[in-house]
Amino acid sequence: MEGILDALQSDGSKWARDQLKTLGKMSPTSLKVTCEQLQRGAGLSFRDCFKMEYRMTQACMAGNDFYEGVRAVLIDKDNDPKWKPSTLAEVSPDLVRQHFDPPPDGLELELLHFFFSSSF
Repeated sequence: MEGILDALQSDGSKWARDQLKTLGKMSPTSLKVTCEQLQRGAGLSFRDCFKMEYRMTQACMAGNDFYEGVRAVLIDKDNDPKWKPSTLAEVSPDLVRQHFDPPPDGLELELLHFFFSSSF
């Protein structure tokens, strides 16, 4: 994620500045998790992408930032979320990895075989 931000900063165009402004409002954890998701997902089957995304949703619901984003935008409408961690530098590789681990409660997503052909 830092590389993307550096490239946008170096670009300096209005479009790049607009993207930096938008990304600067987002959860640092979500930004890094999304980058990891795109990298991992590129090599996964459709079925495995579903499992990965289910794991991500469970980790997000166990964390702070989803609820904080809802609070800031929908409840208090102050548009001032307090992300934890608050910067990209504070988002550890371990925190990102946890979003892709099986849920701690053992409730893994099970997909029915007949919904997916072998082409997925």
